[in-house]
Amino acid sequence: MQPKKKEQSNNLIAGAGILTLTGLVAKILSALYRIPLQNLVGNRGFYVYQQVYPIYGIGVVLALSGWPLVISKLVSEQPDVQHAKFIAQRLHHLLTIVSILIFLGLFIGAPILARGMGGDPALAPVIQAVAWMFLLMPLLATARGYSQGAFEILPTAFSQMIEQIVRVSVIVFFAVWANQQQWSIYKMGTWTMAGAPIASFFAALFIFKKYREIYTVDKVEREKLKKAPQFQWRLLIHRTWSEGGLLVLVAALLVLFQLVDAFTVKQNLVVNGLNEIHAENLKGVYDRGQPLVQLGMVLATSIGAALIPNLRHYYVTNQQQQFKKDFASSIRLSLLLIIATTSGMLAVLPQLNQSLFGSREGTFVLGLYILSMIPATMILVLITILQSLGRTQNLTSVILIGISLKWILNDVFMRFIGLSGASLATVVGLIVILGYTIWCIPKELWSGLGLRSLICKGLALSTVMLSLVWIMMKIFEHYFGSQRITTVWGLILGVVFGILLFGSGVVKWQVLTTNEIRLLPKGETVVAKMNLNEVK
Repeated sequence: MQPKKKEQSNNLIAGAGILTLTGLVAKILSALYRIPLQNLVGNRGFYVYQQVYPIYGIGVVLALSGWPLVISKLVSEQPDVQHAKFIAQRLHHLLTIVSILIFLGLFIGAPILARGMGGDPALAPVIQAVAWMFLLMPLLATARGYSQGAFEILPTAFSQMIEQIVRVSVIVFFAVWANQQQWSIYKMGTWTMAGAPIASFFAALFIFKKYREIYTVDKVEREKLKKAPQFQWRLLIHRTWSEGGLLVLVAALLVLFQLVDAFTVKQNLVVNGLNEIHAENLKGVYDRGQPLVQLGMVLATSIGAALIPNLRHYYVTNQQQQFKKDFASSIRLSLLLIIATTSGMLAVLPQLNQSLFGSREGTFVLGLYILSMIPATMILVLITILQSLGRTQNLTSVILIGISLKWILNDVFMRFIGLSGASLATVVGLIVILGYTIWCIPKELWSGLGLRSLICKGLALSTVMLSLVWIMMKIFEHYFGSQRITTVWGLILGVVFGILLFGSGVVKWQVLTTNEIRLLPKGETVVAKMNLNEVK
């Protein structure tokens, strides 16, 4: 289904920019709201919310990126509007059946799932609250996919933003209300999780007009299309599963690792001899790492991914030099930025932990967990590149192996080193997946990247920055104390100092080329002020 070229171009230019912006804002909001949530409800309240959050996260992936991308691809393949609408109808019917089954499984099976999540039956109503969102997923996914297949990206962008704003507002409102009314942590969890179906409802209202367009196919035409071989149920089921499965796994990778933690962390802490309440408190502390990782990955993944959309075009049109250039820039920028972000967060982690969450409890565990940002970022960038190359064989199986390994290692590591074992298991599981994705990239693309030099210089700069910022924070606390408000000011100074130190080191040591520096925020300004010669 192809619109007029001029209209298509305008829609893509406007829509792609807005979709990128809304995606970034949604990621930041999704991480930030959990900080006041934890402050309001405490470690155990945060534990309740985070135990069920992975179920919501999987639902979001299905409704926003997994199913819509598959639908948009199938819609865009159709020769005309009638064919596009009909295949969207069929996919909507298919997804409705799947969503009802998921809803029933979650709602009826909530007591069983709750017992599996550390033997906590009080989590059942929280699981049931989030289950309702799955009933709206077919409408949202189909309307978004149909719009994207017609090169109209704005409906997806705006519906995503509406959904995120409404959900965050509902969560914060009920967290404040629960704190004032002294609700139990489980009642609080139930109502904050209700923000998911409420937000989905408002997003559905916004995109409903686009959804109705799908069901305006002529009756006579519909009867003819039913007999077409490309619309047979078996083929549609196969394509939805085979093409959508990897998309969902990649988009939900970190959420699936969190789901493993929901089923294993508290249980292993209890096995190690802790009582239920202490174990729940520690799980709540451990869960602080998730918004930190999510925020930390935003810049590196966004800048690295910004270069990737053109890669498929360069590959198909055999523009090898341009492909290799953009491949090199995306890898080098993503890797350097995530190394810098990780070391920077580690340098100020005690102060960051206290400033955001009110205490320095679990700082070492969070430090290990933050290390997962490096493999996670590179996995997301490399898999997107592999998709542009059409080299995704066995990736689904390897991701599932990595998740299974995380589950096994949680049980093994936590018996010996407690909560730190869960963080370490996350890092190891991701490294296994990363190793396979690196192996899948053609060897000729790795040559000439200068990765050894970049890694050595990046690690050296990170070590210097980490050490100097750590010393600076110690001196600051010696003179001004470590109360929360003074720690916030010290944290701000430490972050600014670290950014300036690392940035000046990148320029002075010529870690990046001039063109790569230009791709960074304020990169053009940096190049102009420093009057750099292009680094070859």
